[in-house]
Amino acid sequence: MGFLKRGDGLERALRAARPEPREELVHAIEGRARAARPEPRRATFRVAVPAALTLALVTALASVGGIGYAASQVQHAVTAVQHAISPAGSRAIVTIGAANASGDQYKPGYGWGDPNHTHSGPPALTRSGGAFAPPLQAKTVNGTAYVKTSVTVDEQAHLTISVVDPATGAKLQLVQNRSTVGQGVKGPSTKNVQYLVLVPRTIPLKLAIPTNLLKPGKRYVITISARSPSGEVKTLTIPFVA
Repeated sequence: MGFLKRGDGLERALRAARPEPREELVHAIEGRARAARPEPRRATFRVAVPAALTLALVTALASVGGIGYAASQVQHAVTAVQHAISPAGSRAIVTIGAANASGDQYKPGYGWGDPNHTHSGPPALTRSGGAFAPPLQAKTVNGTAYVKTSVTVDEQAHLTISVVDPATGAKLQLVQNRSTVGQGVKGPSTKNVQYLVLVPRTIPLKLAIPTNLLKPGKRYVITISARSPSGEVKTLTIPFVA
């Protein structure tokens, strides 16, 4: 049998005689195709509903200050980690939470790191009586030695306060519940009293030290480290005699 050539009579006859699909089948296929195609209006509705809910939530948070609070909590978490992993002499943004340090009570306009109460460079930290004042004298009451003075801080700062034996470099244990820094400190005995200064000013300081840790007539040193919100540090030493 030879090959059929386009246009010959047999080919035309076969094309003319080929079966055509029923109209019902064509309509059924078209209907399935339309059903499988996503409808733009429904897709728009699925996007619009979550967007509207999100906008309502953001508006509600903004009305009660929730956005600022959430942002501050995130910033606190980040900066606290930065402070924890940074070397002592490095500059890093600092935040100390209430669980880690005593501190000033918050006042409007005195949030930690507020630019109106900070400056470039480390905090200026001075003692009562000036740098050339004579050594303080500890006073003993019922088995506890007390050393009193005051320090002036010119910007917001996180204070770390210790008492050091200069002969050995060892830090002595301090009784926090009997000590006073600023508005007060509480907690178990520690070698490093922490205090957060939100309002720059002159701060009263009274440290309580068990007398069995001191030798009468021996010289000791109060060490105060002030770290600004930007991480710059100033250290002040104040001598006293037991």
